[in-house]
Amino acid sequence: MNSQREQIMFCIRQGLVIGLLGLLSITTTQAASGNIQEQIDEAINLYISEIQDGNYQEIKVQIQPIDSRLRLASCSEPLHLKHRPRNRTAGRLTFKISCDGADSWAIHVPVQVQAFDQVVVSDMPIAKGTHLTTSDLRLELADVSLLYTGYFKSMTELEGFVARRPIPAEQIMSPALVDPAKMVNRGEKVMIIAEGPGISIRASGKAMEDGAYGELIRVKNTNSNKVVEGRITAPGLIKVSL
Repeated sequence: MNSQREQIMFCIRQGLVIGLLGLLSITTTQAASGNIQEQIDEAINLYISEIQDGNYQEIKVQIQPIDSRLRLASCSEPLHLKHRPRNRTAGRLTFKISCDGADSWAIHVPVQVQAFDQVVVSDMPIAKGTHLTTSDLRLELADVSLLYTGYFKSMTELEGFVARRPIPAEQIMSPALVDPAKMVNRGEKVMIIAEGPGISIRASGKAMEDGAYGELIRVKNTNSNKVVEGRITAPGLIKVSL
């Protein structure tokens, strides 16, 4: 009887030991997983901070947690990071993270990077063909991480542009919405200003081609019939460097 009781107690103690060892194993694995997650998060945040280099006013980073079933050892060496697509620093990115320590490993981690910056938006509805002025526009803080078609950071960047199509109010302005305003027509009489160090010469001319603000066009000096190339700085005004 005593022998049976001792066997039962032995089995109970053995079961408790095995259970405690299993619990210890689970706890240790969870702790290791937590440690490597912290190591990965810290490395990604530092990497993103360095590649942004103050390009945006605010950055928000969301890192997808690694699979808890992965038993990754904490890396004894600095982690190596690469991201894709390489031509973007914000938006949806995928990081390849590798460890070259004693227990080497490599994983891919999805990361969402939101980048906030001042952008130019339409302050009111703008009709097609409107010559844009600062009264049509305003600045506001917006998430630019998914604005792959581009945006404007300053209202002065849109000087000399016209609306390509109707633009609703509150619209973030992009290059696809505007065209340079034509300031010179082919055959039009223009004023040529030739400038150099300590010298400025004005002459009448004739435009040999159409052009918008800031573009280089060919113009003919009507006095000498010489054709030169100059930049449009205002309607009917062409600047030539000597």
